[in-house]
Amino acid sequence: MESGILMILLVIIILSRFILWSCLSSYIDYKLSKRFPDEIKKD
Repeated sequence: MESGILMILLVIIILSRFILWSCLSSYIDYKLSKRFPDEIKKD
């Protein structure tokens, strides 16, 4: 029974880390694009 609970906790931790990482990377991309608009529009 404990192994099933540990597996569920492991899956929840992995999913939460993936969601947090994707949100953080998109937030950083948004901040960088707002901070340097000229660098992108020069081309």
